[in-house]
Amino acid sequence: MKRVCAWCKKELEVDSSANPEQVITHGICKDCRENVLFQMGVELKVYLDSLDVPVVVVNGEGIVETANDRAQTLLRTRVPEIKGYRGGEVFECAYARMPEGCGSTIHCSGCTIRNTVMQTHGTGKSFLTVPATLNHKASENIEKTALLISTEKLAGVVLLRIDKIEEKN
Repeated sequence: MKRVCAWCKKELEVDSSANPEQVITHGICKDCRENVLFQMGVELKVYLDSLDVPVVVVNGEGIVETANDRAQTLLRTRVPEIKGYRGGEVFECAYARMPEGCGSTIHCSGCTIRNTVMQTHGTGKSFLTVPATLNHKASENIEKTALLISTEKLAGVVLLRIDKIEEKN
């Protein structure tokens, strides 16, 4: 199935592994997104808060720039407390506080969340409902959380959407 920009009809890339029942046939390309937001005079934070799912904004270095209200509720924090921190630190990954730091441990190379965000940032390719596992440090144990994430590049940053969360323990 093809995915096209609803504004200019340009063909958009689609993750071929996406569930066919959940494939979105229309989206918005980077140029049209920037133009529409500019013309509407919508600030990014206002736009993000209008979304009904948690969204975290991540730059090309994997650093969190902001998050919408739903993401702040999910993460039990506020933007000033997470802005400028790496994604693993914000999501409390069990490996983020290791001496090598978030993004540099042996565990990071296999992190689906990090890899999906960085690939979207590098290529502009969006991903839809990608299964991922987040490992949290809970006292002496590591708790696993199953997530479905989606990414989209917008004006030089990546919007990381949390579509579903399921505690595995």
